[in-house]
Amino acid sequence: STKEWRNGGYVVTGAVTIGDRVTVSGEVHLILADGASLTANGGINVEEGNSFSVYAQSVGENMGTLTATGQDDAFIAGIGSEVGASCGTITINGGNVTASGGENAAGIGGSQDGSGGNIIIHGGKVTATGGGFAAGIGGSGGSGGTITIHGGTVEAIGGSLAAGIGSGESGSSGTITIHG
Repeated sequence: STKEWRNGGYVVTGAVTIGDRVTVSGEVHLILADGASLTANGGINVEEGNSFSVYAQSVGENMGTLTATGQDDAFIAGIGSEVGASCGTITINGGNVTASGGENAAGIGGSQDGSGGNIIIHGGKVTATGGGFAAGIGGSGGSGGTITIHGGTVEAIGGSLAAGIGSGESGSSGTITIHG
């Protein structure tokens, strides 16, 4: 089964674990309260035409944590699209964000054969790991999309034959802009 987040804002307090994949519909804003943690074991689905923004209550040691893991057997991104679909808009403004893609899926961006969409990082601590032949941040077999990093601490690890930031084995890199 799938959990759906519709237009609006959601606040995470305490420790929350979601076992199913979460689907973002419309424009969703997620606020991580200080000391809070959200674990999305099925990852977070953000497809083209939808947007997902993450915020932290504050910066520093106590900022909230989001951990999203794509499923290997489903070939889906930690935060991003489903198989063959393009990723929507993902904006990370703060928080400790860790995203791992399933087999051939980006940590943040496109799943197998999907493009990376529009990914913007303004702050926080972001760690993204691609599975199989997918980028850490960006696409899998499709374009890397448009990736803009304005700040924060970003670690992106691509899978085998894939870029850390950009695309996977057979995709084009897309547009990557890093300020600072």
